[in-house]
Order: sequence, then structure tokens, then C-alpha cells
Amino acid sequence: MRIAPPAILWLASLGLAVAGCQRDRAQPPNVVIAVVDTLRADRLGAYGNARGLTPFLDSLAARGTVFENAYSTTSWTCPAVASLMTSRYPSQHRVVSFASQLGDDEVTLAESVRPLRYLSGGFSANFRLLSSLGYAQGFDHWEAEMKPGGAELSGTELDAQALAWLDRSWNASAGRPALLYLQYLEPHAPYAPPDPYRSRFRDAGAEAGEDAELNAKLVSLRWHELTRADVHRLESLYDGEVATVDEQLRQLFSELERRHFLDRAIVVVTADHGEEFWEHGGLTHGITLYDECVHVPLIMLVPDQHQGRRVTENVSLVDIAPTLLDLLGLPAEPHFEGRSLAPWLRGDPPASGGSPARPVILQLEPTGYEPDTREHAAGIVQDAKALLLRRSGHTEAYDLRADPREQDAGPASMAGAADALANTLQTAQADLARRASSGEHRAPLDEATREKLRALGYHF
Repeated sequence: MRIAPPAILWLASLGLAVAGCQRDRAQPPNVVIAVVDTLRADRLGAYGNARGLTPFLDSLAARGTVFENAYSTTSWTCPAVASLMTSRYPSQHRVVSFASQLGDDEVTLAESVRPLRYLSGGFSANFRLLSSLGYAQGFDHWEAEMKPGGAELSGTELDAQALAWLDRSWNASAGRPALLYLQYLEPHAPYAPPDPYRSRFRDAGAEAGEDAELNAKLVSLRWHELTRADVHRLESLYDGEVATVDEQLRQLFSELERRHFLDRAIVVVTADHGEEFWEHGGLTHGITLYDECVHVPLIMLVPDQHQGRRVTENVSLVDIAPTLLDLLGLPAEPHFEGRSLAPWLRGDPPASGGSPARPVILQLEPTGYEPDTREHAAGIVQDAKALLLRRSGHTEAYDLRADPREQDAGPASMAGAADALANTLQTAQADLARRASSGEHRAPLDEATREKLRALGYHF
């Protein structure tokens, strides 16, 4: 019989934190934001996956609130993370390329919680989320570097960095709450899960020596050399990476529980974007705005929640920062575009009053690099309908109830809805543009940085 690890015991006793809140209302709760780079929503058991990849995240979901229809603002990391931090869209914060810098005029979540004296630390295995590019804005401490030689930082190593900082800078009696941000990179290409997850989830028909060759074809964009069987094997390796990061999150939460960091905590688990495996003829991400690339998991836990909830409302990464400010009793930040999801977390969502559901806006802004291989420019999801605008100006309309995998781009059921969605998208884009930053700030990309990006599958 397996003894429940500390993190699972925390889930069972999270309701006891309510008493702690009542004992010390003056001390705001700690906040943990865990972002898993490139994690598709459909890889979690809580979102319907039957492979058993995410037992720990599923246990969090069973105790917290699962937002079934959560979307990124885009399909690649830099603008998505900037949107999470600023509650603004790529067309507004102007993080649109690998050289983009988040402007000083943007207001971040870490800055917004300063009135409550939060000690804030951020740790990213994605090396492009550099402090010099503005991602550390408002944080007391920020780390985002690759290992010597350009090797990817593992989740275990990321956890060690974060815990070392906590041990140096925070403890349960310090009298200050802490905001902890972590970005894991495991599911990002190239996919190389360690055993036992590599053996457990990789395709049974594949030879071990093929993994490196398949990854090389993937990241060098030699996709024409890959067969359907090859893509299936890559997808199995991706699943192994998902299982790996789930175990790393379990270990992190065990350590946080041991330090009493989770005694009174708000927890957010999400992703910056997903990944495509030939559902629409492509691979990786950052090229399209199809569901597999923008539908992300979003699980939230708050100290006063006593049972699991599932929310079907369409929500966005821009909603996370306003939600946290609301939960912490802080005023809404006027520059934030998102809305608070606190009513859904409390089990008391606002009545619609018969008005149309709030749309989710998707964007893939031009990078300024040539050639620009992006296929989509923008998109909108409203109710169970989606419209994607291609760079050519053509649109694709999908009925997500009848066609959740977005295979039929123009069904009869969307004949009238497509025009309405196009008008709503056009109006929303113009409205967002009126509140946009003045322009993009760029930092030069040296050849060493370009080489690191090529190793992750980015070519420009």
C-alpha cells in the first residue's frame, strides 16, 4: 500500500486552511503560478485523457476549479507569458518576436501586488523569458537561463532553484506573503523524457535509437521526411514529457507543503500554449491558432474552496491576473483587459442576462522577420463557435460542439454565425488597438541566441 505523499495530504486538508485564514486575516495568502510550457489541455486526465499521464494534476483538479475552456492569447511562449503577466493582448503589449522587450509602461501582476508587500520570485526553464526582456518586471528575483553548454533546465533543477530561493528569502514566520512563478519546459520539443516515462509512454513499435533522429527532423523543420508513424512516435515521447513534468510538480508541492508554504495559498496551474501533431497538417506551435495550439489547462485552488468545480465558460490567460487581484482584495488594475474569475471560483457566477457570452480573442502578430511562416493572424471563440482569420484574409469558421477538432472549416450551421463572429473580432481588434502600447521595443539577437532557438525548432 502506497503512503500518500505530503502534496496529496495537503489536498485532503486544504479546507483546514480556512481556519488559518480566520486566525490571521492580515496576512495575505501565498500564490503559486505554475506554467507548463507547451502543455495541451487534452493531455490531462481532468480534461478527458485516458493515458494516465497526469495523476498529480488530476488530483489538484479534483479539489480545485477546472476551467474546461481556457485559451491562451496566442500559440507561442513570449507573447503568451507577457499576456499572463500584464492581462493584455500581443497587439497591445507588443511582444511579438523573440527580440521583443516588454515595455516599462506595462503594469505586471508582480507590480500590482506590491501594496501587500509580496516577496516575488520567478523561475523559468525557457531561456528566452529573460529579465533583460522585461519578464522580471516587478519581481524581487528572477532566473531564466539554460545550463552551461546550452542544455535545457529540467523541472527538477528548476524546482531546486525555486526552493533554494525560498529557503534564503522566505519562511513560514517571515511575516510577508510570497508570489512564486515557475515555467517548466519539458513538453517543448525536442521531446526526450527520462525513464520510466520514456519507456512507459513511447510508442511500442519504435526503436530507442530512432528518438534522436525523429527529434532532429522535427526541430530542423524536415517535416516532409516524417511519416504518420513517426509523428505518432513523437507524440508518444511528448506524452512521456507530460508525465515527467506531472511528477516534478508533485515533488515541488511536497517540498512546498513541508515548508508550510501551502498552508494558506492560492494555486494556479496553466500553460502558455499547446502543440500540434498534424491535426491540421503541421507540427509544433506558433504557426496557427487551432484548438490544439491555444486550448490550455487552467486549474485554480483557493483556501476557502471545499469541493471541486468545473466551469464551462470560455476564459483566457488575460483573466488570471485580474482574478488574483480580486482574490487578494486589491483594486482592479485599469490597464488590465481581462476579467476576474473569482465569482466562478466561489461558485456564484454572474448571470448572463441573455447577453452574448464574452468572446475570447486570439492573436498571431507579425514578427517582422522574413519569411514569416505564420498561417493565422487572429481568431475569436464565442460560445461554442470559433472563427480564425488567415493572413491571406480568408476565414475559417467552426462549430465546436459538432466539430471540436476543427476539421470542417465551413459547415452550414456556421453560415450566419461566421459573419457575426467576424464583425465582433474586427470591433474587438480595433478597440484593443486604441489601448495599445506605442510600439515594439527590440533587443538584438546574436548568433548564439539564434542557435539556441533553432535547437528548440524555431527558424527565422
